[in-house]
Amino acid sequence: MSALQALQRCRRERPRWTAVAVATLAILLAWPVVDWWLRGIEVAPQFRFWDFGAYGNAVDRWQAGEALYVRNDNGGFHGSYLYPPFSVLLFYPFVALFEPDMTRLVWSAATVLFMWVGLQALVASLGRSLSVPERLLGLLALLGFQPFLLGIKMGQTVGVTGGLLALAGAGVVNDTAGRRLRGVWATLAGVTTALVGLLKLPFAPAGAHLLRSKRRFAAAVGTGLVLLALSVAVFGIDSHRLYLDVLAWGVESGGGARNPALWLPPYFKPLAWLSGSIALRLVGSAIVVAYAVLAADADREVFALGVASIPLLAPLVYTYYFTAVLPAVVVLLAVEFDHPSGRPTIPLVGLLLLQFHSYGLKFLVDNVPDAIPAFTALRPAYFLLQPGLWGSLVLVGLAAARVAEQVELPGWLDAWLADLRSDENDIEAD
Repeated sequence: MSALQALQRCRRERPRWTAVAVATLAILLAWPVVDWWLRGIEVAPQFRFWDFGAYGNAVDRWQAGEALYVRNDNGGFHGSYLYPPFSVLLFYPFVALFEPDMTRLVWSAATVLFMWVGLQALVASLGRSLSVPERLLGLLALLGFQPFLLGIKMGQTVGVTGGLLALAGAGVVNDTAGRRLRGVWATLAGVTTALVGLLKLPFAPAGAHLLRSKRRFAAAVGTGLVLLALSVAVFGIDSHRLYLDVLAWGVESGGGARNPALWLPPYFKPLAWLSGSIALRLVGSAIVVAYAVLAADADREVFALGVASIPLLAPLVYTYYFTAVLPAVVVLLAVEFDHPSGRPTIPLVGLLLLQFHSYGLKFLVDNVPDAIPAFTALRPAYFLLQPGLWGSLVLVGLAAARVAEQVELPGWLDAWLADLRSDENDIEAD
């Protein structure tokens, strides 16, 4: 059954979800026009591809035999290349094959194409066929996802990481379903997840599903070892030592609690209003790991939980990171449709909150105070007005609830709890 046919059937069976789905699709398709208008009034950024400039400079320094990472006068690395050394090999073909003005356009087009292909593979693994018009419609909707569009404007790697996570999701689904070439799918899931985690260390929570499969875990570890060996052989040990300094600088500089009133399009500080945000992230990570280990037959749900938790658990996050959550939204939609009491509207609500995070936040912290000056009294609570915070909580909460339904306690713990309840009953009887 095609996606549009499924939508027509849902119009009768799930009219509320259909209305939200049509509204979501309309918003995504219309957003490029909205963005064009926002660029015209100098609210939205132009297509400048700033970040790819740093990637190209790293390639040039490598070819010239210079250090990949350049310290500022204050000892930091702001404006420098911040990815691990091996990632230079990802950007090298684009710099080598195209002229500077064309390189950034080709890079952006390639990342969009990769993300689009990855999502199609994920949808296919979930049992939905797509016609050519539906695939093209999906591409237009993808370009209308504001965090993804922002990442494209900045020349970011969001299409690469998002596409890899979509392929990982397809691998998890096909592996779990026991389909043909199951071992290949499991290996694909492990390899792509490792590539994402090594390219973007804050995306490590996406590896939760690796704990559900020895083959996936082994593929991820093997990928990491091969990449490390290749990276050291090509770039030398000194580059990796300096990269450790880059990571230390990132951790140190990423803890500032900049108020949302100082708005920028990529702004997202989900836990900056909490004094113990680092400890909370560690606790959240431990819960994700525990759920991944204890859940039975919940690989899809664990994948969605790990990927959806990236914006909340990563120490330093930007709005365009929401692109990585798209595969989790797709998987959660499938999970909710398959669940006896599923609520497929919830993933769409979470998606819309992510969609409107950037300019919804600007409206709340810039426009509303201009119209209602008394609103500035809420400035300390502006952190709670971030739509992306609530969208992330909606998606993580839904995924966690579905995983929790499948959690099975170890026999020793179950027996201990049973003995504890028995002792309590004996005390009450006495």
